[in-house]
Amino acid sequence: MTKPELTIADAIREVTVAMQKAIADGYRSRMIDADDLIEVLLAIADRLDPPVPDTTNQVVCPCPDCGMADADRLVWQNGEFVRCDACGTIYAPDA
Repeated sequence: MTKPELTIADAIREVTVAMQKAIADGYRSRMIDADDLIEVLLAIADRLDPPVPDTTNQVVCPCPDCGMADADRLVWQNGEFVRCDACGTIYAPDA
């Protein structure tokens, strides 16, 4: 049986390593603010209890390049093409 303390400790370690890598790669600053703290805490919570994917906003024709299926990230262009905000691909959803 796994002790809950070890699970929490492992989640904190995983998120800490990810944050350290993001700092080392230049994606994050060493300065931390309240938004960064909230993001870290939510990341730990997600490791402990992964969120249930929200499928209510999924589309029938996802991006052919990256697979994005979130309707909020797929923007219609002139009523016939869709631009994917995730990767920038423009495609015809009927094709």
